[in-house]
Amino acid sequence: MGQDSLSETPAVELELKQQFDEKIAPLLKTYCVQCHNEEEMESGIRVDHLLGDLPENRVRLWMGIRKQIASQAMPPEGEAQLSEAEQKDLLDWIDRGLIAVRSREVARNGSVRRLTVAQFRNSLRELLGIEDDFTEILPPDAVSKDGFLNNADSMLLSPVLLEAYFEIAEKTLDAAIVDESTPPAIQNFRMDLGKSINPEPCPDNLILGANSHLLANEDFIVTQLTATKPFPSEPFFMRTEYRFIEGYQGNDTVRGWREYDSIYHSVFACMRGAEGYPKGVAYQTVPEGLLLRPAIPTNEIFQVDSTYGPKANFKISLRELPESGNFKVRVKAAKYDDGLLLERRVPEQPVEAAGNLVVTGPEAEQAVMVPNAGIYQVDVHPSPGENKTRKRLDLKLGNRHFSGELVQPAFLLVQLPVGELQVKANLAEGIPLDRIQLTPLAENDALVEEFNKFANRSPLLGVQLGLRRDCGSTLAQVGEIIPVSSTELQEFQFTGAIRNYPSPEVEKDNVNYLAGIKEIGVHSEYTDGRDRPRMLVHSIEFEGPYYEEWPPASHQSIFFPSANKEQPEVYAREIITSFATRAFRRPVTSGEVEAIYQVWQEAFSVTGDFQQSIKESLLVVFTSPQFLFLIENSTTPEPEPLDNYELVSKLSYFLWNSPPDEELLDLASTGNLEQNLDGQVTRMIQDSRFELFLHEFTTQWLTLDKLDVVETNRELYPRLNRHVKYHLHDEPEHFLKYLIQENLPVENLTRSDFIVANEVVAGYYSNLVISSRVGLNMLRLSHGQQHLGGVLTQAGILAGLSDGKEANSVKRGG
Repeated sequence: MGQDSLSETPAVELELKQQFDEKIAPLLKTYCVQCHNEEEMESGIRVDHLLGDLPENRVRLWMGIRKQIASQAMPPEGEAQLSEAEQKDLLDWIDRGLIAVRSREVARNGSVRRLTVAQFRNSLRELLGIEDDFTEILPPDAVSKDGFLNNADSMLLSPVLLEAYFEIAEKTLDAAIVDESTPPAIQNFRMDLGKSINPEPCPDNLILGANSHLLANEDFIVTQLTATKPFPSEPFFMRTEYRFIEGYQGNDTVRGWREYDSIYHSVFACMRGAEGYPKGVAYQTVPEGLLLRPAIPTNEIFQVDSTYGPKANFKISLRELPESGNFKVRVKAAKYDDGLLLERRVPEQPVEAAGNLVVTGPEAEQAVMVPNAGIYQVDVHPSPGENKTRKRLDLKLGNRHFSGELVQPAFLLVQLPVGELQVKANLAEGIPLDRIQLTPLAENDALVEEFNKFANRSPLLGVQLGLRRDCGSTLAQVGEIIPVSSTELQEFQFTGAIRNYPSPEVEKDNVNYLAGIKEIGVHSEYTDGRDRPRMLVHSIEFEGPYYEEWPPASHQSIFFPSANKEQPEVYAREIITSFATRAFRRPVTSGEVEAIYQVWQEAFSVTGDFQQSIKESLLVVFTSPQFLFLIENSTTPEPEPLDNYELVSKLSYFLWNSPPDEELLDLASTGNLEQNLDGQVTRMIQDSRFELFLHEFTTQWLTLDKLDVVETNRELYPRLNRHVKYHLHDEPEHFLKYLIQENLPVENLTRSDFIVANEVVAGYYSNLVISSRVGLNMLRLSHGQQHLGGVLTQAGILAGLSDGKEANSVKRGG
């Protein structure tokens, strides 16, 4: 609330007091006091002492009175009743009074609350600018009876927790501070993909364990690069010479020392994943790169993929990656100009169909002239008398490649331009083909509508980082999944901090050929089974540790430029003052600076190491109550208003779940916060950091973790895998974000004429027609249905409150 609103509050209350004396007090005396007075308190309620000044301790009483009057439970039957006008006057006065009470500036007499784990993690990131997360050793915050993690009564600080804070602070500072004089060593390599692009493939038959599914050696090239940087750096080239005593060939253990010297024994193009792709060929190399179909998850057991993980599952498997620091993965990819495979029964086109093109003996490449552009049905006919069982068909139309099982003559829907078209096809095991027919379909044909929906969708590019297991992989998502909407190659970038991802724990120089393999996954992501065009992956490049500048921003946030750099005592005070001010979220006092400076001085007098001594002093800052707690000071026993710095901290940790930024702190320092409060709240809820609040609050408020752990009946709900749950989990969060940012009435929480959904979420709401271009973006969609609207009808909440098989109407409250 802004200053103007606060200044109006006393005048409003004076007006309410006058109205109480003139209209409300007589109504209470006439209809209520006779049963609710000091001597006769019916139901324990007394109203003869109400004066209209609305003190805090009377608010609940007035709320109770309102409820009784509005429901016409009071006055009781048999007693004189309020007229309609009198009832309206009384209810309106109470409503205005309650608003006035809630609009008051509330004085407080001090409080202390520890930062939650999430707030502590966000504070470290904002303060130092590093993404490395060292907070995994912290115990989870206790859940209050209301389901929230930020209840001061349940947020205790134990000696064990304080030790963990110290360890985290030490590791965080080690990651942030570097040796400026030593150029960083950067690992940078690229894998290019394409049919037979490697003129000098590795001559060894590469083995990467059972069910390895490595790409052919000639279909990829690995190039070690020297990163181009505006500062001095050293390239880190991967080791190629190895000597192993134990490896695998198929499922057989192979023992005996063998020596290797090739980058292709250090980096593998791996398609290791579950067998049995249901529609088409999971992956295929073409001259332009690697074609990927969606990575269909295998059957899950307690939200974990079984065996080898998803189908169509491309990974770069490699022996060496940096142990810490940021990294960047660049993927050049495009949406393939694809055709829709026909798996369901579709009638074949007759030979004499109007405008159809017939190619006989298609094993030999030949040209046909396409007279009209449009959607064509491609029928493939084996020679008469040949085995009709499923066989793989490889079809080339122009420079496009299609592969899949031929289960019926109707094989493919494809869009063809006018002009000459080269056609070639081969059936597995050399089974001869009689002919291929390409038949144009009418614009109103149902198959054309189906194809257009398919063509309007985009493949979804996701990158993961992790490790290889004996029977699969453990990978974690890097950044957001990105739709690949252009048929032209584009570069997509994914960044993260290496230590935040799974890493193999093996001893150095392990003699097992397969030990300690790391993996970079590149998937065409699966959602809910809708057909999507394939994704063409041309190349993947890795760079890490990744630096925009040297020394990095994390280092410069501590050791900033100063004219006093050559005077250690003066520069140390500057660093401590600046850092502590940012960490404490307020100006640091001279006493606090002096205490921290003494730590630096003692360390520096012993070691003479300026940076290490600064680190020792900053450890004190990170483990001090001023950083770990949100503190509201009080100088007297009486309630006192929040000062500006206390207010900005409470505001930022409420709306951002992280510390205040420079703009908020500047307003606090100049005393201009309250008059700009409305504008700052608007700015903050439009900021990307607002999502840090939304995620934590929505998850805790609606207990969305139940959706993550409920074990769904796979026979009844085969599509409800953890990939779909990810989108259902997001719906309430985006819905609440939309309500707040658009400042919509709170009644939308329980009933609204719209939902905020993407095509995956909307697919769970029957009869809801959405555009095929909605994709994965969460958008406002009107529904026009009685049973939809509000959080209580959202699929993720209903599923989370179920037993995995049937809805639980008791838990959902309706």
